[in-house]
Amino acid sequence: MNNIWKYSLVLAFSIILDQLIKGTSQSLILEDGGVSPLIGDIFFTRFKNSDFVFGFSTPFLKSYQNTIAMFFSLGIIFYSLKAVVKNRNKRPLKGWAYTLIISGFFTSWLDRVSQGFTLDYLGLKFHDTMFAFSLGDIMTVLGILMITVLETRERLL
Repeated sequence: MNNIWKYSLVLAFSIILDQLIKGTSQSLILEDGGVSPLIGDIFFTRFKNSDFVFGFSTPFLKSYQNTIAMFFSLGIIFYSLKAVVKNRNKRPLKGWAYTLIISGFFTSWLDRVSQGFTLDYLGLKFHDTMFAFSLGDIMTVLGILMITVLETRERLL
């Protein structure tokens, strides 16, 4: 059975969920950098991120970072789409991993195109450090971890 329709449903649902949570965060927090507690050290925040992927900044390309990140995201999306089609039936877990990566990079790309930055709306306080991220960041990291584990397992067997 072809898994493409399952991957497509997860992709659509994750993008909609990301946008709903982002909208909730924006309605609760009116100013950039504000917080609204959720559970313990987890909270809603509102942090505009126009830096490169995952907040990495390149000072010498500051004015072009968003544009470069948009094209980088598109490259990852197209590469991942190709990998989903290639692995859809032979290695469905890899297909799921690449679907998560597509979801994460697509939500980032959508923000960058429509607003000129990504909006990190979830926060986590760890000791004295605060981390801000989005559902797209979580999906991307989970997809990369899945691919790493699957590739490592394949090489060891």
